[in-house]
Amino acid sequence: MKISYNWLKKIVDFELNPKKTKELLTDIGLEVEKHEEYENIKGGLHGLVIGEILSVEKHPNADRLNVTSVNVGEKEPYTIVCGAPNVAKNQKVVVALPGTTIHPINGGSFKIKNAKIRGVASSGMICAEDEIGLGDNHDGIIVIKDNVNVGTKASEYFKVISDTIFEIGLTPNRADAMSHYGVARDLLAALKYKEEINPNEKLEFLSNKDEIETKSSTDIKIDILDKEKCYRYSGIVIKNIKVAESPNWLKSKLDSIGLKSINNIVDITNYVLHYLGQPLHAFDLNAIKNNTIKVRCAKSNTTFTTLDDTQRKLNENDLMICNDDQEMCIAGVFGGLNSGVTLSTKDIFIESALFNPVSVRKTAKRHGLNTDASFRYERGVDPRMVIPALIKATQLVLEIAGGEVDSEIFDVYPIKTKDKSFNIDFNNIRKLCGFSLQNDKMIQLLNYLEITVTAKKSDIATVTVPSYRNDVTREADIAEEILRIYGYNKIEIPKKLNSSVTFSALKNSTSLKQAISNHLTSLGCNEILNNSLTKKSYSEILKTTQNNIDDYVELLNPLSSDTEVLRQSLVYNALEVLNYNNKHGDSNCKIYEWGKTYKKHKDKFIEEEHLLIGLVGLQNDEHWFNGKQASSFFQLKGLVESIFKLLGIYYQENIFENKNVWEDGIEYKNNKSTLAKIGIINTALSRKIDLKEDCFIGEIYWKPLLDLALKKNVKFKQINKFQKVYRDLSVLIEEKTKMQELLNCINIEKTSILKSISLFDIYRDKKNMSGKKSYGLRFEFLHNDRTLKDSEVDKIMSSIQKNISSSVNASFR
Repeated sequence: MKISYNWLKKIVDFELNPKKTKELLTDIGLEVEKHEEYENIKGGLHGLVIGEILSVEKHPNADRLNVTSVNVGEKEPYTIVCGAPNVAKNQKVVVALPGTTIHPINGGSFKIKNAKIRGVASSGMICAEDEIGLGDNHDGIIVIKDNVNVGTKASEYFKVISDTIFEIGLTPNRADAMSHYGVARDLLAALKYKEEINPNEKLEFLSNKDEIETKSSTDIKIDILDKEKCYRYSGIVIKNIKVAESPNWLKSKLDSIGLKSINNIVDITNYVLHYLGQPLHAFDLNAIKNNTIKVRCAKSNTTFTTLDDTQRKLNENDLMICNDDQEMCIAGVFGGLNSGVTLSTKDIFIESALFNPVSVRKTAKRHGLNTDASFRYERGVDPRMVIPALIKATQLVLEIAGGEVDSEIFDVYPIKTKDKSFNIDFNNIRKLCGFSLQNDKMIQLLNYLEITVTAKKSDIATVTVPSYRNDVTREADIAEEILRIYGYNKIEIPKKLNSSVTFSALKNSTSLKQAISNHLTSLGCNEILNNSLTKKSYSEILKTTQNNIDDYVELLNPLSSDTEVLRQSLVYNALEVLNYNNKHGDSNCKIYEWGKTYKKHKDKFIEEEHLLIGLVGLQNDEHWFNGKQASSFFQLKGLVESIFKLLGIYYQENIFENKNVWEDGIEYKNNKSTLAKIGIINTALSRKIDLKEDCFIGEIYWKPLLDLALKKNVKFKQINKFQKVYRDLSVLIEEKTKMQELLNCINIEKTSILKSISLFDIYRDKKNMSGKKSYGLRFEFLHNDRTLKDSEVDKIMSSIQKNISSSVNASFR
């Protein structure tokens, strides 16, 4: 959620700069995940000044250009070549001085430099609207008619708005902070406790019913037919308004938090929503037939066209706002196309209501709609903000769009909400929080949070929680409220800790995982941690058998399509991480992640732990010594095999044919247990994630690896003192023959003295060896108890050659 620093300062007066404000918000549980500077005109018109044209002369070498002398408030005027048709002497104009970067309305930016234009030196630029982002007019330069001093900064003259926008990562329980007013209320409590603000300071005053003059001309009949889904329904009629473009201050407010301006009426409802947290909706009064509003569920299989011009099939459980006989709006979610405000609207009805959170959530999910209104209704809005928000919107409509109120404030409130009260024990709170704060200090802190405290006994009290804090329901919640304002950082760490010593085997899952993590980190890999939730569409792309769509564990209430199922593999999220880093300039990545995968099989849930290793980009940062060496399959292979060696695990490797995630790769096995799969990622998958480079991923299955590691006993043996014997063999084979086929031929020869086989050379000659290749193999022989004889090595080599000749179409060079 985006929160404006300037907006906060309008609601409550405080002196903290944006950096300190960000830190304080994070300390009290409203974590600022990032912040950015905002200017309503891109570039803020920095480097632009108001100048006056002293003279205009024709350019000696160009008919359409003029040479001007411009006073910008410095000792000497500037000579500027200008091609605008409306340039004239004594005009006040906007000048971009040399060194200024301007931002045209159509995008891009460029720096103004001293230049020669057709042989005449030009210093700066006289600007048109579209050239500096003020508008789309390019008919000529901006001519200022006001009496403004030469040299005045353009940012001051055009009143550029600068702001800092905080992006707060709210937890779902903090519905009270889903508005600027709610965040300011929390901020004020913290500032009062820290005594950095006058304790008598209050939030910006919210108007009540007495602040507007109402009439009883238009009588609207409101009938709530489903009181379990609509707790409160309020509204007001305003007539003779003018729907038009919003004023600049309102457009800038909305633009700063990422909202697009539509028209003044819709913008006011959006402004109030983000200001006070109460969703509003404006209806064209002409759409309310017979002046009757019915709040009821839709009839089954009814179709309804929403504001985005999409026809939706309604469910009988969807709560709707209707006129006498037709649906006008999906309650708390989205408005209807035929009842919304348009440029021809003259009379409106503004709705402010309180809907059942569960009903709104189910309806929004059913139709795939996630709006600002549903986002707040789903988490619970403040019942006592319904009328103040309606009044605020009414005042703004009268101020901006004109008109007059033509009704009473309608307020149907069948079951009134009561504040929650329960008992707390201050001793329990001190134990939970780990501090020794006195009762009166805690009471003072709670009062700052508008939680009233009534003492009953020495350490027992009754607390009454305001209606906007629907998440505070028990003693532990009160402890959390006290602690976040008091400050987590102020809790003292004890000088002495008592613990009982427990003994455990050195070989356990935790210690082995730590050893592997340390090993990978020492090799330059970075650990990542991803959400266990992912999108189902990845498997739908590949139509895989490994990740069967029917086997996914689905969430009953996913927040979005990106988090609708539990992952069956760590691969997809890892690819997103690699792509994110790549797009943010870190193109050379080596990552690893420990994580669980989840699968449903025959109504049983299977949970497994995996280790993922991923490589993309270059093996190392560019250096004169090693140059550009791209990450490769063999680099990944070396990392995975180093883990097996670290744990002392024997493995066999085979090329696997299933290319659902990997395009090419091998799997490691120990007898029948699959230990890992590694390879280059399927191109279709990486392109879907927009990762354009080759990516190498290895997924290690922890359970079989752990079982083998725990069973493995370390054995020591004496270093072999006998001489090794080497034999080289050059094999000419078909291009399609794989190395694994040669190894299978060699392994037919069961012998204990053949210790290793390595491929030291590959040779191809398209002219003389068309369709063939030559492999250079090196064999290492060693006997544990004696020196080998040439004859016994030659005998084995001869047998190996026969096996290769008989199994594959090969010859020896």
